[in-house]
Amino acid sequence: MVSWSNSESTEGSAAQYISSDDSPLKIPATIDDPSFEGLADDLNVFCEHGNPGRKYVAFEGISTGRRFIACATEGVGNCGLVQWVDEHLPEHLHNAIHKLWLMYEHSQHDNKMACLEHSSTVHNLTQQKKELHETYEKLVEDVNNLLDYKDRQPEVNQKNDAENISVCVESSMTKDAEIKKLKAVVVQLKQIHVAQATVIRNLKFKHLKEKEKLSSDKRMLEICYADLKKEKDDLKKEKDKLDCCIAELMKVKEKLTMEKSTLASCIVELKTAGDSNKRKLHQIKSICDED
Repeated sequence: MVSWSNSESTEGSAAQYISSDDSPLKIPATIDDPSFEGLADDLNVFCEHGNPGRKYVAFEGISTGRRFIACATEGVGNCGLVQWVDEHLPEHLHNAIHKLWLMYEHSQHDNKMACLEHSSTVHNLTQQKKELHETYEKLVEDVNNLLDYKDRQPEVNQKNDAENISVCVESSMTKDAEIKKLKAVVVQLKQIHVAQATVIRNLKFKHLKEKEKLSSDKRMLEICYADLKKEKDDLKKEKDKLDCCIAELMKVKEKLTMEKSTLASCIVELKTAGDSNKRKLHQIKSICDED
């Protein structure tokens, strides 16, 4: 992975053809960033098609907030992610982002499970309500048929009438009891619906609170990212200064090396001259001794 600083100029430099073998082909989810969008012409980064890549900012998992260059070709021929622009995030920020995404995924899973449970409960209650409604309609139909039958029968005698009235009363009492049971079931269903509505409101409120917390954590991460970027720029400036100092020290070192070589040559010459003078003194001394 390679990163560029803002102070490095790309004018007059050779274009970089980056193969996707060094990085994963999958392009992560992205977020709009007006400060980093469009084609990467200024960075001279090309995909395997030989075309300039497109700038993106990742918004997925531990790579959230990192800038990268991806293939700009649309369709099946897209060669995926080309190169990351930003280095890996620091360990503490990496762990914080990872924990936030885990919290978000757990929240999404809990909401889905609650929705599935609610849907199942509503389906079961709807089936029970339908069955109770069918039973109630059947009872009403039986009562109407019984009354119609009574109206069609001629008056035979008072005994038969009394028996019919007794049967009708018993049937009516039985049906009244069943109607009361049905009403009690309807009341229970209404209470269940109210309880479901309360649960749904609580789930929505919890989801909104979690969403607000995630938004707050996201803003904190953006602030931390801005601070880290500023620290990175300051460190780069200090590095440039150190590089200048090192270059000056290297020049001084070369100068001292040259002076050392010159002094060594002078010493050799002086030593040679001294040896020559020594020999001359010995010759003069030997001549003096002969005299």
